[in-house]
Amino acid sequence: MSETLTGKERGRLKSLAKTRPVDLKVGKKGITDNLLSEIRRILEDEPLFKLKLSPEKSTRLEQVGHIEDKLSVSLISMVGKTASFSKIAS
Repeated sequence: MSETLTGKERGRLKSLAKTRPVDLKVGKKGITDNLLSEIRRILEDEPLFKLKLSPEKSTRLEQVGHIEDKLSVSLISMVGKTASFSKIAS
């Protein structure tokens, strides 16, 4: 999904995400319908959101894939347990 962004756009979004506070945290239950609806609510107002993921690396990668599949977003950057996503223009 991330192939729709140019390098310049990705760099600008990374810069914005770096200073942005974490919007949501994934809880013990993982990616739930409630979490996805909260992300959709954020995306109505903003093109970018930041999410704190699972402490386990393999689970984090699964969560990123799941979020990209369920929502029309693209991973911008992942630093440790924190991932930044951008809305894909349709």
